[in-house]
Amino acid sequence: MPYEFPAEAGLLRLTKERGRWLLHFGGRQAGGWRSPETAVKAVARRKSGLAEWDRKGDWAPEDLLDWRPLGDSL
Repeated sequence: MPYEFPAEAGLLRLTKERGRWLLHFGGRQAGGWRSPETAVKAVARRKSGLAEWDRKGDWAPEDLLDWRPLGDSL
């Protein structure tokens, strides 16, 4: 199930592709985490590997419960 967070700088989205979690932001993607929890921690700590996000002064939560789930589970 994908997740998203509407940050002030733009929409952050996490998707699972080929068993790994990717961050999508500003038309780019980065990551490769094994779990969505690990992914949101990396995003919140500015260690996503996506320079467009990591250099922003915006905030994202470190807890997956604060991200919106998307898809059929709603």
